[in-house]
Amino acid sequence: MDISLVILTCNQKGYTLRCLESVSGLLDHPDREIILVDNGSADGTAEEVASRFPAVKIVRFNENRGVAGGRNAGLRAASGRHLMILDNDTVASPEVIESLSAYLDSHADTGLVAPRLVSPGGDVQTSFRAYPGIGEKLNNVLLGRRKSSVACAVPTSPIEPFYVIGAAQMFTADVYKASGGLDEKIFFGPEDADFCMAVRAQGKKVVYNPTLTIIHDWQRATTSRIFSRGARIHAAALLYFYRKHRRWL
Repeated sequence: MDISLVILTCNQKGYTLRCLESVSGLLDHPDREIILVDNGSADGTAEEVASRFPAVKIVRFNENRGVAGGRNAGLRAASGRHLMILDNDTVASPEVIESLSAYLDSHADTGLVAPRLVSPGGDVQTSFRAYPGIGEKLNNVLLGRRKSSVACAVPTSPIEPFYVIGAAQMFTADVYKASGGLDEKIFFGPEDADFCMAVRAQGKKVVYNPTLTIIHDWQRATTSRIFSRGARIHAAALLYFYRKHRRWL
């Protein structure tokens, strides 16, 4: 298997079906696979996917195991030499996924590459970011829904940021195995920053490539409802992350 695409979902059937439709052309090739991880959906997502996309492999749980836990399950079931995680609220294309794989093949020093993410209206999103320290997180909470996902400065050629968000990342199977996988003590956020740090610890580059584009319906669940259960879980994950890396800012 050459490329394995892992998509995680939980009670978002409409988004998930749209995402799968956009990338289903990958399945025209025998050395490509798509794995859907259903993280405890109760809306019939798994049944609908099995009916409409029978070639998609489904890993199904009865409960939500978090972003890291769910993605790890899909990645461990994958057999590709290149692995890609993709949010279910994206619209991608087989061509972009193939190009990300080609980039890894032509840049042996790169362990992880991510595309440019744009809103459905075409605005470029800030999917490449600095260390998610306390200052940045407080700024996100204070601005809340008023904060836009649109980037202030968009590079035109590949760069090496501190991390790229987990909405769309491709990496080699060797890098994933050497990292030990995503840290499941981080239920959701910032498991993506943590994984990028693990990639660099292996001496590999983390690259943001703006020449390749995927559409992403940006969502801000944790900062729009700061007293929700999800926000509390996210805060606990951040505290764990800061202690793990002994860095708060």
